[in-house]
Amino acid sequence: MERREFIKRSFLTIVGLSLSNFLRSKRNISFAEDKESEIFVGKGENFEEVTMKVIEKMGGIEKFVKRGEKVVIKPNIAWDRTPEQGANTHPDVVSAIVKLCRKAGAKEVIVIENPVNPWNVTYFISGIKEAVEKSNGIIKPPTEWVSVNVNGEVLKEAEVLKEVVECDVLIDVPVVKVHGGGVVTIAMKNFMGIVKDRRYFHRTDLHRCIAEITKYILPKTKLIILDATRIMLTNGPKGPGELKELKSVIGGTDIVALDAYGTTLLNKRPEQVPHIRIASEMGLGTMDLNKIKIKYA
Repeated sequence: MERREFIKRSFLTIVGLSLSNFLRSKRNISFAEDKESEIFVGKGENFEEVTMKVIEKMGGIEKFVKRGEKVVIKPNIAWDRTPEQGANTHPDVVSAIVKLCRKAGAKEVIVIENPVNPWNVTYFISGIKEAVEKSNGIIKPPTEWVSVNVNGEVLKEAEVLKEVVECDVLIDVPVVKVHGGGVVTIAMKNFMGIVKDRRYFHRTDLHRCIAEITKYILPKTKLIILDATRIMLTNGPKGPGELKELKSVIGGTDIVALDAYGTTLLNKRPEQVPHIRIASEMGLGTMDLNKIKIKYA
């Protein structure tokens, strides 16, 4: 009888834990599905001006950056490509954000990336180094790293750029394009550029690692601006590929919603992108296009 009772109690415990995990998972999914999000779209020939208008429509940079704070801006500067080739974030979008942060009284405005090609080449050819320095920002090479506990299911720890770990505000400024392994590379995948060992992502579980580094860094990410001035439809992420001129800048704070919307610009659906789906299930934001409100700057 004691053995039967032990088996019975063990069975009930296992069932209880499984149900608890299931309900927790459902709560996360429910949060992602139920939450409504706003994104802000601006369009025009002057990309710096359009970027500023989008941020103003969102409530102004002061809503995200306070006087005396240390700000890090993370564009995509991964490739030795010119602005016209569409592989990196447009320098005019970056310069607008630097100028606004300086105007808001930020203590430091640092622009940084861990690129695929050598940083001293990509920073220059992309036009971002010149744009940042003309806007009174600081552009730094990726030389200092801090080991952090990510506590993910797959990504347990990672070496992350020291500037990102120590900043008060992180602003994510990706370019919208397709990607061979990631399907798309937009706001979440842009965070691979803050990590030292990207190869771990690719050889382990790329999409889950993207979602898990996003969850880790999201509390610092106060503002997300998508560069959709010219998007890459083929041969991403480096190109050269087919480009489409949208002349658009898109802002928001829901990283999943922004990636979901950005995916549609690339003629794809959010559910086709595993890291968007995983992030939604983790409760990081909304991938349901019907629950994303679009406002125009």
